[in-house]
Amino acid sequence: MKFGFMTLDFKRLPLEHVFKLGREYGFDGVEIFCNRNHLFLPGFTAEKARAIRELKKKYDLETPMLTPNTLGKEVNICSSDPEERRDGITLLKQGIDAAEMIEAPQMLVTADHPGYFREREEIWSVLVESMAEICDYACGKGVRIVMEPVTPMESPVVTTSQDCSRLIRDVNSPALYAMLDIVPPVVVHEPFSQYFELLGDRLSYIHICNTDGVTDAHIRLETGVYSIPDVINVFKHHRYEGYVTTELYSENYRDPELLLANTARVLRGIREEIKV
Repeated sequence: MKFGFMTLDFKRLPLEHVFKLGREYGFDGVEIFCNRNHLFLPGFTAEKARAIRELKKKYDLETPMLTPNTLGKEVNICSSDPEERRDGITLLKQGIDAAEMIEAPQMLVTADHPGYFREREEIWSVLVESMAEICDYACGKGVRIVMEPVTPMESPVVTTSQDCSRLIRDVNSPALYAMLDIVPPVVVHEPFSQYFELLGDRLSYIHICNTDGVTDAHIRLETGVYSIPDVINVFKHHRYEGYVTTELYSENYRDPELLLANTARVLRGIREEIKV
């Protein structure tokens, strides 16, 4: 396993400062969240990509995932509005190009809330059609498309490992993978092991944090309902060897370095204890 953290938690800091902290606190990689301060879509240029590749080399850090900013935006690939769907697909294609340019092997996708008063099968059909186009664009560019389940409070479309498995089957693209964020399983009462059993080698990424077990809150590792050492040990038991990246967006942005120091200490103890 490798361990990283997401730049969303550091949106008030320059990107180079984030990379510097990542190196100093002993992480393997940085998941880049696409906000204006770090990597903005659209308008990403070859010059900006070159600068990020130089940061990766300077601080000896990988960028395992690029995450476009799509939740709660007017770029919904599940929307009933064809223009909004088209804008969402266009933005994600720009994300694929950006991921290729910065040599990030994966791009994260979420199925945002589709709006009320719609039948589930109609929503699903729209999602599959959108994802097929996105995955077709990613084929040949060396970028995996990784679907992230979210909590039902955020969106009801993809919330479980079964939803991920069905989407991979229905889209039927070699570019499509899925990931595990550890908050949705506790909210929908799903075991982590089901992700590994159903998805197999199509499970290619993990977000960790802690949770109150009720809401979509992503909180620091030492507080919440989970024992994080036990969580990591489950990943080890299932022979997971990919990236585990921390996502702590529910904590305030006042002092992200303090949260990173806390995260690094907790993970260091876990890695020493269970040898990952």
